Amino acid sequence: MPLLAAPLLLALLPAAPPTRPFATLAAPRASALPMMQLFGGPKLDAREADFQRRQEKLASRKAANAQPKGQVTVTFPQKGNKQVTAQQGEPIGAVCKRAGVRVKFDCKTGRCATCQVRLNGRSAVKVCQGATVPGGATKKLTITLDNP
Repeated sequence: MPLLAAPLLLALLPAAPPTRPFATLAAPRASALPMMQLFGGPKLDAREADFQRRQEKLASRKAANAQPKGQVTVTFPQKGNKQVTAQQGEPIGAVCKRAGVRVKFDCKTGRCATCQVRLNGRSAVKVCQGATVPGGATKKLTITLDNP
């Protein structure tokens, strides 16, 4: 009896839908080809367009960084107005070391503000956090230690 029930159950199951080969799924429709040619080729989706825009922005930044950096005259009033020439973007810690100015450190994470210096008497930066000589139109810079 179980042998007779098996053909009957197979007859009751729905048939699988016909499948298309993968090549027809990947190829664009024939009607879409003239439209792509009419509008200048295949359109980029949003992700590809965003990626392309970011790559162009990165290339322009690299080109801007490739330009030679300007010279800045750095003055240390606590060291008898000692002057040192530095490049824009150079770490302030390296400039202080070259000038013979010792910057005190305590936590080396920027929390304690022991390494804080003032640029031109205004903005305070922390040497331990990798502060650099500012760029732009700056040609003269005065670095004053908050904790001499």
